[in-house]
Amino acid sequence: MDFTKTFKDYSNTDLLKIIHNPNEYPSQAVETAKTIFASRQLSEEEIEIVKAELAIQQEGKEVKRQKINNIENKMKNIGTLLLNNVNPIQAETATAEKLIKIISIVFCGLFIFKIYKEFGMISFMFTNNEAKWDFSMMLYFLPFVIIPIATFLFFKRKKIGWTLLAVYLTYSAISSFGLFILTINMKSSGVAILDSIFPQTSPITHILTLAFWGGILWTISKGNIREIYSIDKKYMLATIGIVGILTILTTYGMLT
Repeated sequence: MDFTKTFKDYSNTDLLKIIHNPNEYPSQAVETAKTIFASRQLSEEEIEIVKAELAIQQEGKEVKRQKINNIENKMKNIGTLLLNNVNPIQAETATAEKLIKIISIVFCGLFIFKIYKEFGMISFMFTNNEAKWDFSMMLYFLPFVIIPIATFLFFKRKKIGWTLLAVYLTYSAISSFGLFILTINMKSSGVAILDSIFPQTSPITHILTLAFWGGILWTISKGNIREIYSIDKKYMLATIGIVGILTILTTYGMLT
């Protein structure tokens, strides 16, 4: 999709809205919006006006943001429950069946939260005549297909469910590590006003994300869980290894 052509007639406020909500749009769209916004060479006063206009638009979204926070808190509580059950230092070790149910609940919640949080981009792609379904967009929407299918089949104790979940977790973990490397190597523009508009994501965020995906991957790779899905060690290593190599090659290509 040619975001430059699509965004060139966007108002400054619309561009800033995309920039300030990077999780709702593909990274290419956000970077294009940044480039176009910077190319307009707005003065500091004009930028402040645009920020004020955006703030006014967002006043009516406070209720929605509160709902998102409530969902995030619920996800954190579920994540804490999962970590408590995989923690080796505890009085009673969780059974494989219990872990399977917890992981299934986590991914159900994750899918619902992902739909809710990225509804803007989903709506754009399905309602805007300028939207084009190229390879990058297909890749962007792939998790919306894989997560529910993998979760359902994993809950039903199907081998393909374990495989799809392992593929998604491996890809997500390595991608998080790649974003961590990209973030720590990213240099400041040297212009305070631009740095305030385009804040960098904290490397800690990517580390925590890596720990989350990696922790669940480690959990489903345990022998007592693999036994339920008829997954031997060779199959497990082959699945994780192949996906890992392909993800590394893809991530390296994007970074270079």
